[in-house]
Amino acid sequence: MSYQPTTQYYVGIDGGGSTCRARVADHSGTILGEGISGSANLRLGLDHSLAAIRQCVIEALKQAGLNSVRFNELKCGIGLAGLVLKNDNTTIQPIKALFADCRLTNDAYIACLGAHQGHYGGVVIIGTGSCAQIISPTESRTFGGWGLTLGDQASGSWLGREAMRLALLAVEQIIPMSPLMEVLSAPFNHEAEAIFNWGLSARPADYAQLAPRIFQFAQAQDPYAQTLIQTACDEVIRLIRALERYQTGQIALLGGLAALYQALLPLEMQSLLTQPKGNALDGALLMARSL
Repeated sequence: MSYQPTTQYYVGIDGGGSTCRARVADHSGTILGEGISGSANLRLGLDHSLAAIRQCVIEALKQAGLNSVRFNELKCGIGLAGLVLKNDNTTIQPIKALFADCRLTNDAYIACLGAHQGHYGGVVIIGTGSCAQIISPTESRTFGGWGLTLGDQASGSWLGREAMRLALLAVEQIIPMSPLMEVLSAPFNHEAEAIFNWGLSARPADYAQLAPRIFQFAQAQDPYAQTLIQTACDEVIRLIRALERYQTGQIALLGGLAALYQALLPLEMQSLLTQPKGNALDGALLMARSL
């Protein structure tokens, strides 16, 4: 399409922990283009987030045929991973300043907004990280989302880190080896020092890549994988219970590991869950178009 100077363009951005996605739409809501870049997690630094946001917006504008549109002509809604501290509201000002107008929240809020298409409800998000979000008549708040150091229970990064801790113990013969421990330690030649050195620079996304394998080995009755998945399921249930008390009648399980967990939850928990009606990019665009 060609650039129309009288048209207001909107961009929604899902700045996730693994990928950052942008979607451009016109005033009628027609989606014109999308772009993708790497992690936008604010905990990795403002410059890191800015670079990811710029890259995916440029790509979305290019796909839409809107190369001549400048950032300061766009109204923008952003959900950003790692936006959890009070002073982050000051840190993010350079991101907001990129656009003509911008509303910036955490990524859980836009996921919840999109999942229920602007209506009240809650979401439990289990991907690279984990958290829950409620939007209700009485309160909108996030549960968790503190990152891997003290949080992110049941997330892909949490599963991967805990599995690698066990692999290190197994290599040192503190605990018995298992098929999963063999597979995880094999790339390091079963050497404790090599595992330790990898862990010094490993990021949450690196650990999260191991999560699907842990689910597979749990299904194959690996004892360590089974224990990890059971512990993780208990954490997911805790988050669902936290949302249930708001009585919105709508709780959705989201994220890359959502389907794997949902199949393992007790039937009582599964009965509380509803299907999401949209995604985080839908929520981000809803915010942008409300400006």
